[in-house]
Amino acid sequence: MNDLGPVVPIATPCKLNGELDLPGLRSLIQEMIDAGAAGIFVAGSTGRGPWFSQSDRARICASAAEYLNGSMPLLAGCMSSGVPGMVENARVMADNGATIAIATVPGYFHYNQTEVEKIYMDFADKSPLPVIVYDIPEFTNVQFSNDLVLRLAAHGNIIGFKDSSADFERFKRLVEALEDYPDYYLMQGKENLIADSLKLGASGFIVSMIHLDPRPFVEIYRAIKRGDIERAMLLQESINQAMKMLRGSIERRPESSTLFHFLNIALKERGVCDNVLLSHDDAAPDWVIENARKAIQLCANAL
Repeated sequence: MNDLGPVVPIATPCKLNGELDLPGLRSLIQEMIDAGAAGIFVAGSTGRGPWFSQSDRARICASAAEYLNGSMPLLAGCMSSGVPGMVENARVMADNGATIAIATVPGYFHYNQTEVEKIYMDFADKSPLPVIVYDIPEFTNVQFSNDLVLRLAAHGNIIGFKDSSADFERFKRLVEALEDYPDYYLMQGKENLIADSLKLGASGFIVSMIHLDPRPFVEIYRAIKRGDIERAMLLQESINQAMKMLRGSIERRPESSTLFHFLNIALKERGVCDNVLLSHDDAAPDWVIENARKAIQLCANAL
């Protein structure tokens, strides 16, 4: 498989009314570059891509592309409720500087594996960008079988797979099955599985909580690459403890805004940007704020 490294699913800096904060976006991208990011992913789940209009997603992508100036891959979320919308989104993102399209299974309807295969084959045929398939069953209610992943990998325009299923046994089998795909990217999408996935030979990872503090996340990748497994596992344990703070908070307050409060506190307190919340996000209870600060500190202390 092809190596890539840490890819950041960028949160979208904005005002509470949703007006984009493009200087804040560039500030956030720069912090991630300085920390050692290998790629930037705009308009994904962490960036609330499905919330923003297509014109705003295009502006986000264009601003990121201009700032990166070809220095690293620019991945763009092209999710939609059907192939026509996915293709249209891919064309818009390509026109605005994206180099890779990422798409989940279309939302709203339920599909079987055969239907999912036809959807992605059609999308890959029509997309102007190479495609990374994004498996996130908690949002789509569909999980890819390994056989389906391999059939899709044979398509010349499908170059990778982001696994956010949390099924590590499945991931291990995928690593083995994709050994003979030298140009393919297999990316881990769960924070607690980063080190173990990289040890197996994963291409890299794409995780939301890198916003708490990118340094320990990047250092896991670097430690694995230089063979310092002990350091990587120590860093992973600190990240796991931070994730317990988030998971506990989401179990108690399952609204998606719980995650965005965690990210917002971290980015604001580091002076990276002013805000990633929207006006409809309910105020965070004091215990959410306390848990977020504990998670941020756990990541900072990991180094």
